[in-house]
Amino acid sequence: MVSGIRAALQRVMMGVAFAAAVSACATTIRPELPQPVTGGIRFTLLAPEAKTVYVVGSFNGWVKGATPMKPMGDSGVWAAEVSLRPGEHTFLYLVDEKEWLVPPLAEDFVTDGFGQINGVVVVR
Repeated sequence: MVSGIRAALQRVMMGVAFAAAVSACATTIRPELPQPVTGGIRFTLLAPEAKTVYVVGSFNGWVKGATPMKPMGDSGVWAAEVSLRPGEHTFLYLVDEKEWLVPPLAEDFVTDGFGQINGVVVVR
């Protein structure tokens, strides 16, 4: 009788552990194209060595510290969600307040007239 209860309890605990693992995987953020999310667009960047990361673009006046990104655990992925109006918006990433980084993932790319290539995100 006790071994049957113990076996049933182990099955329940394994089910709970499996559900928690699946749930954790479902919320993992990884580098991807800027994605629509409730209330805006999510920008992501893989920068495991970075101390600070900002998304800077036409939507925030190209102000360096206006839109900080946050590290997503120890994954090396940084993310920020930005409320954007419909239209095309150009952007770059600023890493450690000195390195301007062309987005590795964007819907399109354009030159800015200053020798830099900017990423483009289109909000519909």
